[in-house]
Amino acid sequence: MKTYSFLFLLCFFSSCATFEDPIEVVSNEMNMENLNLDEAALCFNTTVHNNTWTPIKIKPSTLELFVDGEKLGDVYLDEKIRLKSKKDNELNTLLHVKFADGILGKLIRYRFKETVKLELRGKVKTGVLFIPVKVPVNYSKTISPKTLNLNLDKQ
Repeated sequence: MKTYSFLFLLCFFSSCATFEDPIEVVSNEMNMENLNLDEAALCFNTTVHNNTWTPIKIKPSTLELFVDGEKLGDVYLDEKIRLKSKKDNELNTLLHVKFADGILGKLIRYRFKETVKLELRGKVKTGVLFIPVKVPVNYSKTISPKTLNLNLDKQ
């Protein structure tokens, strides 16, 4: 009985500990792998630092992409990502963006603006140890579309 009560107290106090989110340290580069009117494939080379004491697995997920409050499409992560604990993790990630209808007019309109606000919303499927967790994501960033290097001159 003492063993069970000790395990219960250990679980109780460890569940009260704060959980720090993995922090993106550097975004090295983004390359456009494929672009057409229906979808785009983007390759991101990033460095992510995992502050937690456990490895984190990010499972295939879907997020919604908004630009200046208008839905541009859905972002798909098709591969599993594993973040090692207490380390900087170099990631080479391929994302697919499936555009909503009427994308050409929206892209032309956004191309000539000074700044646009990008938003990612949805839930990312993760796993910590053996426990599956859905983490809500509401990420926003203001960028200048004029400085984007989309590599559209590649064949």
